[in-house]
Amino acid sequence: MAQYKTIAGPIGLRADSGEDYEIAVKKYAAIIDAEAVGGWDLLWIQQIPVAKSKINIGSALNVTMIGAAIGYVMAMGNWQASNTGYAFVGAAIGAAIGAAVCRNDIVEFFNMLVFAKKE
Repeated sequence: MAQYKTIAGPIGLRADSGEDYEIAVKKYAAIIDAEAVGGWDLLWIQQIPVAKSKINIGSALNVTMIGAAIGYVMAMGNWQASNTGYAFVGAAIGAAIGAAVCRNDIVEFFNMLVFAKKE
């Protein structure tokens, strides 16, 4: 019988200016060495896609500006109130709506390291 464990590896390796690829690969080797103790052996490295939901800042700002404009227009009919107060309230409501609605799914890849241990 065998046991399996998975470890999330770095998304990408980076070799800075003046560095060889060997230095970047050693970062991966360090992860493998740290996990391959007590009888665990590396079986394979699998690339896995993961979808993350991120706020689309441009769209959220547009909704914020629309909310501010609506608040300002609504304040124009009420001459006793401060126009900027309504604009700020409209912007805050627009920002909350924009943050909740204006989201995009972004696919990122990470490497999954699969280890096995035979009993």
